[in-house]
Amino acid sequence: MIPEAHAMPAPLIVITAGHKTPPEPYEQAVERAGGQPRVVVPGDCVPDLPDDAAGLILAGGASVQPARYGSGIEPGVKPTMDLPRDELEWAILDQAIGRGLPIFGICRGLQVVNVYYGGSLHQELANTSYAPFHRPDQSRDHLAHPVRAHGGRLEGLLGSEQLWVNSIHRQGIKRIGAGLLATVFADDGLIEGVETPDGQVLAVQWHPEELAERDAAAHVLFADLVDRSRRLTRVGVTS
Repeated sequence: MIPEAHAMPAPLIVITAGHKTPPEPYEQAVERAGGQPRVVVPGDCVPDLPDDAAGLILAGGASVQPARYGSGIEPGVKPTMDLPRDELEWAILDQAIGRGLPIFGICRGLQVVNVYYGGSLHQELANTSYAPFHRPDQSRDHLAHPVRAHGGRLEGLLGSEQLWVNSIHRQGIKRIGAGLLATVFADDGLIEGVETPDGQVLAVQWHPEELAERDAAAHVLFADLVDRSRRLTRVGVTS
């Protein structure tokens, strides 16, 4: 079990999600790390990022609209898009980046970050040369394959040794976005983690929220976000 953190006031962590995205694993991982979660889903209009938001999580969910990276839907790909959510997350990313908030993307969230920065996606990994272990028919917490961090803030958090992760995605990074660093990879070469050079934006392809209760490497990703959010709040960046 990973201990819960209660030492300091809980910073507000906004979690963007779809209407079909179960929010509880993300909320629990944030609370366990000492943060106060608030889930935001698409509505009739795109909301402003709350004034007291101290950090942002882009949760997993439906595919990013291919038109956002200059593509149509490829043959044999079943579209599972959520256009209102794309609109929501693009707008909130603009605001969070502009305010200097720490940002953490998870699965779809990594794909959103990559496309936001001008990258593109493989729409169906099963149609590529990448290994089939990226979406096994297993439980969401099944450790499907290893990854390894190579540099950047993610290596500082995860270490440089092999780390086993779960895998619940059909899509992945094809062309990395401009200004992003690829710092975590699966054994087959697929990019599994990206970040900005200043470490403001981190994103991983797996689902650490499903592992964070018992896995220290998963928990530390949320703890780092909450810690950075708390330090920003302390110095008055979000005031």
